[in-house]
Amino acid sequence: MNVGEIKEVHLTEDRLGFELQDGRRISVPLSFYPTLQRATREARLHFEVYPFSVYWPDLDCDIGIEGLLEGAKELPAYVARAQAHRDRSEPPMRPADAAQMLVAEPKPRYGVK
Repeated sequence: MNVGEIKEVHLTEDRLGFELQDGRRISVPLSFYPTLQRATREARLHFEVYPFSVYWPDLDCDIGIEGLLEGAKELPAYVARAQAHRDRSEPPMRPADAAQMLVAEPKPRYGVK
């Protein structure tokens, strides 16, 4: 499949679109990707564009051109993982007390001592 490379990403309240270097525009309903659809506006707009995919680091979500062209929808397992991540309310980590920290002894590697 000749997928081309991503030139621009277009996000609206209800659509995700890629504009490719060769002039094609691909657009799908945002409902295909519930992780994006349910995300905050800030998280949605924080993405990294690669030649053949777009990655949302705050959401750990990666969408490629081929999937968009095929009309692939987000797998339910990824949706559940994203929901669990949002629902988790872990307390912030405290710095470890110096007395509690352990230092590992160096081990020889590759025959070097």
